[in-house]
Amino acid sequence: MAELLDIYDENKNHIGTDDRNIIHQKGLWHKTIHCWIVKDNSKIIFQKRASTLNDNPAKLYTSASGHIKAGETIETAFNREIFEELGINTTNPIKLFEVKYTADFITKNNTEFHDRVFCNIFMCKDDTPLTQYKPQEEELDGVIELSITDCIDLFNDKINQINAIGYIKENEKFQLKDLKISKDDFLVVGKETCKSKYEYILKEILTKL
Repeated sequence: MAELLDIYDENKNHIGTDDRNIIHQKGLWHKTIHCWIVKDNSKIIFQKRASTLNDNPAKLYTSASGHIKAGETIETAFNREIFEELGINTTNPIKLFEVKYTADFITKNNTEFHDRVFCNIFMCKDDTPLTQYKPQEEELDGVIELSITDCIDLFNDKINQINAIGYIKENEKFQLKDLKISKDDFLVVGKETCKSKYEYILKEILTKL
């Protein structure tokens, strides 16, 4: 079944709906949601993408993210994405900001992919223990809990590694594991860096705590 998304002009005026695949073929503007979970007012949750994925396997990325479906509110999309990807229920999303994002590339299937996105970046405070998460196994190898300030220091080359706790799938079972994380572990694309992609978000989150 086709996944329908609302489409917009570049000034964010709603102009209709279309199939997600068609939207990326034609480069039509649409909306996405990036969800960040803050724990204990000091830690941030990154998801670890599955090592079996074709694109950016095993990399650390936003707590949860995805498209906002046709007719769906941003708040509903936030809670849905977190439940679908992480298996927990959250409340009271806090908007950080919206950014316009564009990208054009050829996929591994040799097809054109055009992204024209109004990306809505939200956070919420949630102290659910990692062991109560239920990561979406076909998409994720687990979740990682990191100190926000340690991440910022890492992205600014003040330190080379940070200590983290992961709830990671090993031998077909999720279990807690102590980890050492470096900048190479994070998902960045093209000319992006960890600093340009994540630091401004983490600093904005700190202002909300």
